[in-house]
Amino acid sequence: MTTNKTKVAIYTRVNQEQEELGNQLQALHAYCEANGKEIYAEYVDEGVSGMSMEGRHSLRRLLEDAEKQAFQEVIVWKLNRLARRSIELIILVDKLDQRHVQVRSMTENLDFSTPSGKFALQMLATVYEFEYNTAIENKQFKLD
Repeated sequence: MTTNKTKVAIYTRVNQEQEELGNQLQALHAYCEANGKEIYAEYVDEGVSGMSMEGRHSLRRLLEDAEKQAFQEVIVWKLNRLARRSIELIILVDKLDQRHVQVRSMTENLDFSTPSGKFALQMLATVYEFEYNTAIENKQFKLD
């Protein structure tokens, strides 16, 4: 039996002990089920910072699979799971877009393929980087 469900990649990243990887995965699986999405694969980077691509082997695999057009969407719990630096997030979303892969955030219900969605992406990316830098400055958490 052939299915017309959209194939998606789930990407999760956690960096600190207090963050729950299982919670992200559970929520993303429930989201996919509720929205008729077929999960192609899970890509999990555990215990790594979102400030650079270094050490993020699962994200690199995700990009390789996107190049092969293995899926049509990447679903994340929140955009800052993809990247903490605004420029890296925007470049990453653009790379996926060039491969005809849409990025969807479960908690930020925006369409990043529209002009207003692209504007929102840029604003969110800037806010996330600001929050991170402020938290570091205030020593609220370890490097993410």
